[in-house]
Amino acid sequence: MAALTGIEGVIFDLDGTLIDYEGASHEALNRPLQRRGRAVSWEQHAKIVGMKPEDWSRLILEDVGVLSSELTADQYAAEYFAEVESLYATIPAWAGTLCLLRQLRARNFPLAIATSTPRPSFEKKMVHHVDILVHMSAVVTGDEVQHGKPAPDIFLEAARRLGCDPARCIVFEDAPAGVTGAHAAGSQAVGLPDPRMPSNAKRLADLRPRWLLADGIGTFDVSSIGAPASPSRRSK
Repeated sequence: MAALTGIEGVIFDLDGTLIDYEGASHEALNRPLQRRGRAVSWEQHAKIVGMKPEDWSRLILEDVGVLSSELTADQYAAEYFAEVESLYATIPAWAGTLCLLRQLRARNFPLAIATSTPRPSFEKKMVHHVDILVHMSAVVTGDEVQHGKPAPDIFLEAARRLGCDPARCIVFEDAPAGVTGAHAAGSQAVGLPDPRMPSNAKRLADLRPRWLLADGIGTFDVSSIGAPASPSRRSK
């Protein structure tokens, strides 16, 4: 495949893309349900990756048969965040994440994070990942856009904050909803399937991102993209 030229910026999802978040997330999804005699499977978990809390909480409760009289979606999301925040210090960056960020910054690509996580939770999480955050020129969180993934809003806003044309951006995503949103924004996508969620791996493949990296973010070859477009070509 010839190197892709004209790229102005690179946008990353956070959870499951830059950091191995889903193990901790799975535990936190289950703790409130287990207190009520229920459980969520990895297959059910796979359906919600990349969604905003108000969307995934409702979907999970419907999926496992919890009535709103027992636990509302808002209550579930609140309990989830309390649980997962207690696990933030245990969540590692994926192997290869920091190396890739350094390589891209060395080539003068501006980088952004576009995460469905609300800003308060994002800030608590990133206390443990300052080495990722220092490479970012912009961050957009899920509570800062009207429509969550698979809508393109968050990627369009990230590109705007970078001063880039979204059609000249690359988006790294582990979720089918995220790749769908990246394509809707006009961006090129890198799909990063999680082996714990085989159904998502198939969904990602079906979406035909330009790159599909079964062996993780560290296998992305920066030589597959040309030099960054000059600032004069970036959107204002």
